[in-house]
Parts: sequence; structure tokens; C-alpha cells
Amino acid sequence: MAIQFPCTHCKTILRIEERHIGKQARCPQCQTLNLVVESMQFPENESEQAAPTNPYSADFSATSSTSPRNQQPHRAGLILALGIASLACNFCLIPSILAWILGKQDIRKMDQGIMDSEGRGMTQAGMIMGMVITFLFFLSITVWLLLVIAYAVV
Repeated sequence: MAIQFPCTHCKTILRIEERHIGKQARCPQCQTLNLVVESMQFPENESEQAAPTNPYSADFSATSSTSPRNQQPHRAGLILALGIASLACNFCLIPSILAWILGKQDIRKMDQGIMDSEGRGMTQAGMIMGMVITFLFFLSITVWLLLVIAYAVV
């Protein structure tokens, strides 16, 4: 039996196979993750369509796999601190690369619903700082090498 329900963000009608109950489905329009629950079953005959169930009613409860208590805590403070440390340490490469890698991993986990997305903004800020500092580090090394070569030629 197919399950049909609206996206919680853009209201696009999603049609999912019954075997995906309890999992999350990504909306193809807005990329929002939606929880697929059994109460969203689409009736096969027309007589059952008269009284559709509302999965967004007050009696709807989140399953244990998606409740905030079961999500990993975010590491936004750590990632932002690594980004700032890479800047404070005169473009030190190690914290900037760590901020970039950890930030990328955490954003991916937040998109999948595995990690608490409350610290998404700080995580993105730390990750971007790490990316920029890494780029500037390699740019400064390249400019320094070009200056050394130019000085040696003259």
C-alpha cells in the first residue's frame, strides 16, 4: 500500500512505499526531511477517502528515531572556536582544516536529521572561516614562493 502525505514545508504531495514507515523522506521540491508514519496511509478504495487522517494533529507524536533527545548534540561551539583559533594563530593550518572537516560532517548529519540542527549557523560560520583561512594560507605560501623565486632570478 502506498503512503501519501503533504510535505511539511512546501505542501507538495509525496507518495512513499509502505516499507519506508518510520524513516524520513526528502521532498524533491524543497529538500525538507519528512517523517513517514503509518497514519499517513493512502486508502486504496474510494470509500475510505472520505475521512483522511491528519498526521499533523495534536495527538501525533514523534517516534524515538526523530525525537530531539535521540539526536547527537551539535558541536557548533567547537567548530566556531577552531575557526577563530586558526585566525588568531596567524593563519594556522591545523585548526582551520579541522573546522572545515568537522563542519562539513556536522552539516551533513544535520541535513540527515541525525544531529541537532540548532547550532547550524555557528557550525556554518566556523566551517566557512576554516575554508577561508585554509585558502589564504596556501595563497600566502604561493605568493611567498613566487617572491623568493623572483628575488633569486634578479
